[in-house]
Amino acid sequence: MIEIFVSEKCPHCTEVIKNFENDENYYGKGAKLININGPLSNLKKFLSYRDKLEGFEKIKEEGKIGIPSKVVDGKEVLFFDQV
Repeated sequence: MIEIFVSEKCPHCTEVIKNFENDENYYGKGAKLININGPLSNLKKFLSYRDKLEGFEKIKEEGKIGIPSKVVDGKEVLFFDQV
């Protein structure tokens, strides 16, 4: 399962949101685009991953949020400059 976390308030997420449905790497492969500014459950899910996944450690140390990011099977996080 692929979950892509974004926020419409984030300038770095704009391109990801805009291209999500047109990008064959995500659309049609069961990926979910999850806006952390939507229902509170979206933010809670993102924060759960951010708290437990090792890939977010450097992001947190740098004082960044960690979006846009791609979480694969709830185990691995990739950032869009690495995807």
